[in-house]
Amino acid sequence: MKINQYLALKRILTINILGFLLMLGILIINPTQTYADISSLTVTPLIENSDVTNKFQLIVKPGESRVLKFSITNFDNSSQTVTIQPTNATTSSTGQIIYERPVPRGENDLKYSFAGDIADARNQKTIKIKSQETKDIALRINIPNERFSGLILGGYRFFEGGDSSQAVSVPVYITETNKAVGGVLILKGLSAAATNQQPYLYANLSNNQPGLMKNVSVHMTVERKGIAEFFHLGLKPLQADQEYKNIAPNSTVPVAFNQKQTPIKAGTYVVNGSATSGKTHWKFSGKYHISKQQADKVNKSSRNLIYDKTWIFLLVILGVVLLIVIILTSLHFQSKKAARGNSK
Repeated sequence: MKINQYLALKRILTINILGFLLMLGILIINPTQTYADISSLTVTPLIENSDVTNKFQLIVKPGESRVLKFSITNFDNSSQTVTIQPTNATTSSTGQIIYERPVPRGENDLKYSFAGDIADARNQKTIKIKSQETKDIALRINIPNERFSGLILGGYRFFEGGDSSQAVSVPVYITETNKAVGGVLILKGLSAAATNQQPYLYANLSNNQPGLMKNVSVHMTVERKGIAEFFHLGLKPLQADQEYKNIAPNSTVPVAFNQKQTPIKAGTYVVNGSATSGKTHWKFSGKYHISKQQADKVNKSSRNLIYDKTWIFLLVILGVVLLIVIILTSLHFQSKKAARGNSK
């Protein structure tokens, strides 16, 4: 009689535990998610004796000074304070040349910074323009005394007040010989950043030459190396194919990997890839580390992240399996003991 009671108890415990496991799996597979919920300004470069009207193209001599003239019109119904900021050309992850920040000398082997050495970023200025007024301004640049090769590419950024999110940029191309210089791409590292409140990994290439590159195709992969990935339970390898219409001289070329709501994980990552431009071909390979501090910073700046709970699920399953084994072993020994007692 006691043996039948033990067997019945075993069946009840097994059914309850399996039911608990099923319910837990549903909760983990379907987690609950919480969701948070210069148009009036025109700038015209005043360029003489040139068919190009949207940028300055200068062939200069060492030690020379030039004056660049601009016409600014305010179409707003009120007066505006316009900030004028010298910047360097950089390359965006979508393959566009942008003029958003000053770049210091030495970055990507930059010999002379347009913003820091030629226009001098300290000379950032502001002017006030009345409603419906047009004002002409002149900005002086100073060419270094030493000769340089290739292209120095910078520009001026115009925006209203202190809001630089909407700006008008006028490029300035500076060369001594007007001879084209090719670019060279090298792999500089891997970084993590929150872009539009989403986590991204960036494999950073570098054009370390003073040459403007065109029509560059890049193929890159990033793979995390960890225990979870070894058992195919962690992050899957990421792949990016990007076409860069233009790459600025001496600039970082960010290759973007969208994590698509997957949080950045600290650890070791391996980057491999290649790039082609015409008949020129480059190959890249490197191993880099994303620290916990870097990962946490990006994840805190991102929204609607979906955390992988595979490990929690596996640990819970393991715990429940161990519990079943312990209970069944205990019941087995108790049933044997009861059987020996009945035989007496």
